[in-house]
Amino acid sequence: MKTAAYSTFPKLVSAVCIAWSALAGCGDDDPNGAAGSGAGSSTSTTSASGAGGDGGGTGEGGMGEGGDGAGATTASSTSGTGGGNPSGDTVRFIGRFDTTKPEGPRFSWAGSAIATRFSGTSISVRFNDASTAAQSNFFQVVIDGESKGVLKVNADEELYTVAEGLPDGEHDLLLHRRTEPLVGVTQFLEFVPEQGGELLPVAPAPERRIEVIGDSISAGYGIDGADETCPFTSDTENNYLAYSSMIGRLLEADTTIVAWSGRGVVRNYDDEAAPTMPDIYGRTIADEEQPAWDFSSWVPQVVVINLGTNDFSINVPGDAQFREPFTNAYEGLVDTVRENYPEAYIFCTIGPMLSDSYPEGAEALSRARDYIGQVVEDRTAGGDDRVRFLEFPPHDKATDGLGCDWHPSAKKNQDMAEQLADAISEELGW
Repeated sequence: MKTAAYSTFPKLVSAVCIAWSALAGCGDDDPNGAAGSGAGSSTSTTSASGAGGDGGGTGEGGMGEGGDGAGATTASSTSGTGGGNPSGDTVRFIGRFDTTKPEGPRFSWAGSAIATRFSGTSISVRFNDASTAAQSNFFQVVIDGESKGVLKVNADEELYTVAEGLPDGEHDLLLHRRTEPLVGVTQFLEFVPEQGGELLPVAPAPERRIEVIGDSISAGYGIDGADETCPFTSDTENNYLAYSSMIGRLLEADTTIVAWSGRGVVRNYDDEAAPTMPDIYGRTIADEEQPAWDFSSWVPQVVVINLGTNDFSINVPGDAQFREPFTNAYEGLVDTVRENYPEAYIFCTIGPMLSDSYPEGAEALSRARDYIGQVVEDRTAGGDDRVRFLEFPPHDKATDGLGCDWHPSAKKNQDMAEQLADAISEELGW
């Protein structure tokens, strides 16, 4: 049996607890099919044998009986010394992964994903996850291009049944992380096919690549919440239905998402004393300064910046005090993007949560439009002809619905993705 794995742990042959969670709202109803998200081209293949298992369906818990693996195939291993991409022939890693740990690659950004292809009727996965049972990480399970429920992962368990009862044959699998960095770091250890099954060469990454830099909107905060009155919980966060993820499926592109709730360009929500997005943009793991991300390992043709909502949230400084700090910081972020991706189109966007009515007297939407628009104009005048301005219309509760804490709903995210897809297609011919 050929596998790709990173675990040196002994294989479990006893019963294991499989935790699942139901999607709230429309979480399983993806109008765009399977996810496609970013990965580089470096290779890493190691060996393992594994145990199969049984699991419950969406929203149910189950107990799985482990089974011995059918054998192992060993191949050479090459992993980076810092932030990079460890994708191999049977496993593709999507997004930013820390490759410094021998047990397996670590990741924390929403939208990070792992793809494989396997034979058989079931498959399990082994994770080392730092989240808690009360606030767990969640993964969208996509099999053969269709959403098949949600996998709940936390520090209480290591081995999880991803799918069972499939038609005997070959299947494509994608595990898409729905939750953002604040929930906790996840480490992938291995996929475990059923006895007699094996991992197979995975489809190559598409040539189209998009990077999204943002905050809670891009992370998918509250999309599966009932309405605007619910607070943040990891089970209502759903990056799979966020515009930042949908855009990749609409354009058949890989997407890497670098987003953290509450973070701004020069000030965070309510002046939270934490690094801003420009401070952490170069990180592989969101809350760890090292290893730095290797920008050369994955180069997008499009970069979307959706920041500013938190800068203009509470106690917004006046124009005289705030215009220069904000525009300097925003310009600096665009400079960093351009330095790393000389040929990319950069879309500087205004999010749908901004308005001139809140905070009272701040004129937040008008000022954000003015400040960001000026950055785009200045860059264009300076000879950078691949920077564009795009404004997402404000969301409307009556027509769009709302997610937790007044965040965009799944419907609004769909509209945003379609608007952005049209703008990208117009510029790049996609």
